[in-house]
Amino acid sequence: MSKQTAYPYKVQTSVPELQYETFDGAKFAYLFWPAAGGVPAKARILLIHGFGEYTKIQHRLMDHLALAGYESFTFDQRGAGATSPGKLKGLTNEYYTFHDLEHFVSKNLAECQESHTPLFLWGHSMGGGICLNYACQGLHKNEIAGYATSGPLIVLHPHSQPNKATLVMSPLLAKMLPNVRIDTGLDLEGITSDPQYRAFLQNDKPMSVPLYGSFRQIYDFLERGKKLANGKTGYVSRNFPQDKPVLIQHGADDTINDPSASANFIKICPSKDKILKTYPGMRHSILSLETDSNFEDVFRDLEEWLDNHSEKPAATAA
Repeated sequence: MSKQTAYPYKVQTSVPELQYETFDGAKFAYLFWPAAGGVPAKARILLIHGFGEYTKIQHRLMDHLALAGYESFTFDQRGAGATSPGKLKGLTNEYYTFHDLEHFVSKNLAECQESHTPLFLWGHSMGGGICLNYACQGLHKNEIAGYATSGPLIVLHPHSQPNKATLVMSPLLAKMLPNVRIDTGLDLEGITSDPQYRAFLQNDKPMSVPLYGSFRQIYDFLERGKKLANGKTGYVSRNFPQDKPVLIQHGADDTINDPSASANFIKICPSKDKILKTYPGMRHSILSLETDSNFEDVFRDLEEWLDNHSEKPAATAA
């Protein structure tokens, strides 16, 4: 066995204890990270992780959010992390992706409404595609204060696209062999320019590697992206709330998910408050696995956006 490599980031607050909650046949691992200093949070951010990720990957972001006065919540999705270890890794589908998310959105909304705290959705990569789709079809989409993503999976970059034969076969494979898993491989060079984080991921077994996905999961997240990319269907223009702000942050050198697809989404999105920020020289995981200097630049923009949109909702009279 290879030696486990330490997570490169040193937390400045403290890592909360991982908690568990059973819902619809799965035991979900989740993490709630309070704002630092014991003061009321400016807002809460519900983080939706990317393909094959889990709670530890978000520690640096959640720690910085806490220091900036925000509380945050994330959970290992069905098919990932401590929620689905071993042979359960990669086993999920479109129904469970949003069924489970609705559960945790409802849970967080109830707590935030009690404390009159705005709730934002943030997602990275596959989680970014989930986040933007939730803004179009989620049951509570109009109760979310705003939507933010990094490197969202709308269209895979040409470097990461499956070959044509695989694309042609994917609907049949997803239907006939939904739970067959494949190791998709971890593109360390594409994910980050930081050798420390590459070493961490390469040796983070069994959590980050092997990077298993089922035929059903992979087909679903690609189809999910297509809905966001195709402006002709009207899916985004008809369904994304015009009064909800959206921020997309994307590394200009991302070879996992195509930055031009993020630009296209911003173009067709009907929100009256929409921002796309691209970062030259940065790769895919800009808010979790990039170099400290790159992370700080991107986080500064996210913090400013959150500060500008975190007005507390008025209390409702009893």
